[in-house]
Amino acid sequence: MDVVGQSRCALLALVAVMGLAPAPAAAQTQSSASLFAPRPSNPGFYAGVEGGLNWLLNDGSGSSFDTGFAVGGVVGFDFVGPRVELEGAYRGNNGSSFGNSGTFNQLAFMVNGYYDFLPGAILTPYVGAGVGMAFVDSGLNSCSLCSTEFAYQGIVGIGWNTDSRLRINLDARYHGTTSGDLPYQNNDITTMLGVTYKFQ
Repeated sequence: MDVVGQSRCALLALVAVMGLAPAPAAAQTQSSASLFAPRPSNPGFYAGVEGGLNWLLNDGSGSSFDTGFAVGGVVGFDFVGPRVELEGAYRGNNGSSFGNSGTFNQLAFMVNGYYDFLPGAILTPYVGAGVGMAFVDSGLNSCSLCSTEFAYQGIVGIGWNTDSRLRINLDARYHGTTSGDLPYQNNDITTMLGVTYKFQ
């Protein structure tokens, strides 16, 4: 083979390599995009459990609280996009107030509304808000869950649809109640990891 032929073969090989080089990057981009690609999804009832960490925010009243926990359960209906659910959640935090130490307990029953931005996608971002009623301690080492307050929360999170029925949710929430006769303002930041199962 002469020099011209060798040069031509080398040039063709170089072009082929350059053409193949973007393939892995393109495949990775396509794979990432497919995680958020909406897919067919059916409406239906669902139920699930949840648990996580709760931070009862200091309000300047002389009270301070350790990182606590939150557990709960939900039942709801998925309209494919919008969702509505009933939630019951318990939160508990150890803390101290004016020399006293103990556990602050609260039990809330909420009606939550959500919107899934990419219904049916493998990864589905969502936002939500809820209102309801909470039964809270009137203070540390006082009567348990004896004060009834209006409760509200805002939620932002992401769901992982492992299949058309099973979903894993991770979200962050601001949860609060009216203060009523409480000697402090009840404000919480909660992170929840939940699992739901849709009945189709």
